[in-house]
Amino acid sequence: MLPTVFEAVTNAVAHRDYAASGSKVRLRLFDDRLELYTPGMLANQMTPDLLRHRQVARNQIVTGLLARCPIPQDRFNHRTHIMDRRGEGVPMILDRSEELSGKPPVYRMLGESELLLTIHAASFGGE
Repeated sequence: MLPTVFEAVTNAVAHRDYAASGSKVRLRLFDDRLELYTPGMLANQMTPDLLRHRQVARNQIVTGLLARCPIPQDRFNHRTHIMDRRGEGVPMILDRSEELSGKPPVYRMLGESELLLTIHAASFGGE
């Protein structure tokens, strides 16, 4: 689950609306789920349903910097840099989270000011 959460947090930092003054990316951890709140609307008329199928980078400078920041291979073997800029992040979050928990993660807008991603806890052998 660690690569999935890493990807989700990376996306939240990279694609948040930095013009939303005073807002923060927030992560809330519960026994049964993780909630990740990202400030701002989705960019370029995106909707939560389109996230798997379309790639839009709101902050080109931020994504460019994250794509150049290496990460140790012994910790996150799914990639060599913080961000890969290939649009594979959301599909990986969706597929891997459902594979581990048996429930699909849910992206939804909270009004017009925040995107909420809920990732359900991994289930291990009937727990």
